[in-house]
Amino acid sequence: MAPPLVVRPAAYRQFAAPKGAFCLVTDEALAHGVVIEEPHGHDGALIVAARSGDTLQDLLATRIPEAADVLVVRPGAFVTSPAPAAVGSRRIAVMPCGSTPVEREHLRYFLSVLERTDPDAQAARADRFFAGLEQADTLRIVDAAQGTTCALGLDDPDLEINLQAGVLAPGEQQIAPSGEISVLPMPITGFDADRRLALDGELTLRGWPIVHAGYDRALDAAQDALFRQLLPLHRHPVVITVTAGAVTACRPGTGHPAAAAAAKALETLLDSDAGYRPVWELGFGIHTEMDTVPANCGLNEVYGAANGVVHLGLGLTPFTRFALTFLCPGSAVVDGADRVLLGAGGARRRIRRTNAPGCGCH
Repeated sequence: MAPPLVVRPAAYRQFAAPKGAFCLVTDEALAHGVVIEEPHGHDGALIVAARSGDTLQDLLATRIPEAADVLVVRPGAFVTSPAPAAVGSRRIAVMPCGSTPVEREHLRYFLSVLERTDPDAQAARADRFFAGLEQADTLRIVDAAQGTTCALGLDDPDLEINLQAGVLAPGEQQIAPSGEISVLPMPITGFDADRRLALDGELTLRGWPIVHAGYDRALDAAQDALFRQLLPLHRHPVVITVTAGAVTACRPGTGHPAAAAAAKALETLLDSDAGYRPVWELGFGIHTEMDTVPANCGLNEVYGAANGVVHLGLGLTPFTRFALTFLCPGSAVVDGADRVLLGAGGARRRIRRTNAPGCGCH
């Protein structure tokens, strides 16, 4: 029998100065295989075993104390953010593990990553990045190895910049492990294929692809097939051309013909549904105390290597059949003075940014 998953509330620095109970929400099928270590600082701990139809909002109303720090780990469910009124003063961290086939040992690993997460260091890194944004009109994403450059304009007044990092305050929701900055053309809870980021140039994709399938288990086989078609990306780069925020072409990276199959699979997907063409999210993983799991694992999205990692998202479930995330670990984000703000290598205008109103999790 596999050893139990161990949840250690005292190690989770997102929940600074704990108040009330610590509550783990997990699936009924997983609950018997989880133990909670004594939560120093909390007034006890409990495990809420959720049934398949239970939403987090329902559980908050019926089974979770009003004064609680809540960790949600539900690999068998697509978790959506509850309304702020339902959250109340609780602090909620959600491990986004329901839209990809996350395995038990992946959960064990990411629980250990959660213990290593330093919210203060992540907030400081994010502040440095935002300071660079506020001084720039345009950012460039540069991959020196492939010779690609893509410019992001920052003048759109509707641009949404969301942060998933830092210590949780009462009433806040956040992903776990935390460590992501995301740039979107509209609020994170919506989708409109006609809305675009001011993104032009070429981007180099290289790393473990992520194929989300929402909560529809009927898509498991198709999800796995698409992931395997894109799998060469973990070794071989694909270059995409982006024009006015939409992907218009893709090709194998220079010197990497083995990426041809992945480039063709991506091209076929783009042709099958125009909803995949907008670069819906330009993201930046800033968790620097983790590795990627070698699998189709949504928890890889916050991967930040040593100095942050660019990633981008195409599509959004349920508006598209799948949602795809591509890592760009060889790219650097540079400002107009060629200063590296994040990624590979090394008097302020205000940029509107928000802490995401919910975890936006799967």
